[in-house]
Amino acid sequence: MIYKLPKILIIFLFAGLISCQNNENKSDSETDILPAEEKKDELNSPDRPMPRSYMLARMREDDELTAFTEEFERSGLEEEFKGKEGIYTIFAPSNAAYDRIPARQMNPDNDSLRSNANLMRYYMVEGEMTVDYLRERIRASENDRYEFRTALGEKLWASLEGDKIVLTDVLGNKASIVTSNMDEYYGVYHIIDNVLQPGENGE
Repeated sequence: MIYKLPKILIIFLFAGLISCQNNENKSDSETDILPAEEKKDELNSPDRPMPRSYMLARMREDDELTAFTEEFERSGLEEEFKGKEGIYTIFAPSNAAYDRIPARQMNPDNDSLRSNANLMRYYMVEGEMTVDYLRERIRASENDRYEFRTALGEKLWASLEGDKIVLTDVLGNKASIVTSNMDEYYGVYHIIDNVLQPGENGE
C-alpha cells in the first residue's frame, strides 16, 4: 500500500525547499560582494597615506637622500603635500652631490624659505617620467635633447651620454640619473649626482 502525503504537507515542504534555495543564493551573493566592499573600505581608509606624502615617506627611507629630504622639509613644501593627491616625478640630488657642491654656495639666498621652496619645485615634474619614457622622448626630440618644464615653470633638458640620462639646468649645470625608483600608484623619483639650479627666475 502506497502512503500518500496530504496536499497541504506537500505544499509546505515545497515552500521550505524554495526558501532554502533563496538563502543559498543570497549567501553566494554576499560572499561575492563583501570582499569588494572590504577592499573599498581599505582603499578609502583615512589612515592610508595620500600619494604625495607616501612618496616623501619612501624617499626618507633612502639612505642616499637624507640631505634632500631635510632640505625639502626645511622648504615648507611638505605642508602642501599633506592630504593632496597627485603623481609626481622628483629628481633628487644624492647626499654626495650636496657634499660636493653645497646648495648654499650655489644659491646665496638659500636661507630664505621662498628660494629654497623654488629650488625644491625645480626638482619636481607633475606626472610620471620613467627612465624608459625619458629615453623615448630624447630619441624622438630634435637634436636628441628633450625639453620639459618643472613644477616651478622653469626648463630642464634631458639628453643621453652613452647609456646615461643627463639633465641640464638653465645655467648649464649637468646631473646624471644614478638610480630610479618607481611606484605605479604614487610616481617615481630619480637620484641624480649633482645639484641643479633654476636660475634668476627661480630665486
